[in-house]
Amino acid sequence: MKTLQEIEKAIEALPLPDQLRLYKDMLQLIGRDVEDVDWQRLAVESFFQDDSPDDQVYDRV
Repeated sequence: MKTLQEIEKAIEALPLPDQLRLYKDMLQLIGRDVEDVDWQRLAVESFFQDDSPDDQVYDRV
């Protein structure tokens, strides 16, 4: 088994097209459903958005 640091170095050594393919496939490689992750991202973004004018400064955080 490789350490996280070894994996990071191996990824950095890959040619750019392979890095991009790995990035695109990462969720499937770690066993996550792309649609579930998209819904989670939207939920988190919506949760932290507030309709109050005073809190609009935090909407882009």
